[in-house]
Amino acid sequence: MADGWHHVTLSKAATNPEKPGERWELSPELGIGTFNFNVAVLEPDDRLSQNHFHYHENQRELFLVVEGRCRVETAEEGFEMGVDEAVAFEKGKAGAHVIHNPFGEPCKVVAVGWPADGRYPVHQLEPTDAVAGNDPQSNDRRG
Repeated sequence: MADGWHHVTLSKAATNPEKPGERWELSPELGIGTFNFNVAVLEPDDRLSQNHFHYHENQRELFLVVEGRCRVETAEEGFEMGVDEAVAFEKGKAGAHVIHNPFGEPCKVVAVGWPADGRYPVHQLEPTDAVAGNDPQSNDRRG
């Protein structure tokens, strides 16, 4: 930190190889402890969460698409999000979701989750393919 500020360049920051897509977890590098701030690039067929369709008991989440487009699946519906579109999810089962990229080009997403320690526990409900309608053996959970 220099004079009360932090600066990060994605091209010089480390990504988390344990997460789907290419993800920069920037909160620690920026000295942020109250929320999780991430940037992720989802290649075609990537999903944002390693937990597929999931929810957090104690964390709200906010996502903003800055490049490309992605799909959002919720308990009620699925929809496409493009550049400059955002979606927020409540904590608990009502905020269950998955964000994935079924399209032919990469998608860059900014993700914020708060409070930071609310990311766990996380509950996976179904694989992404099942909720996205890509699994021919799954039941339509929205029916």
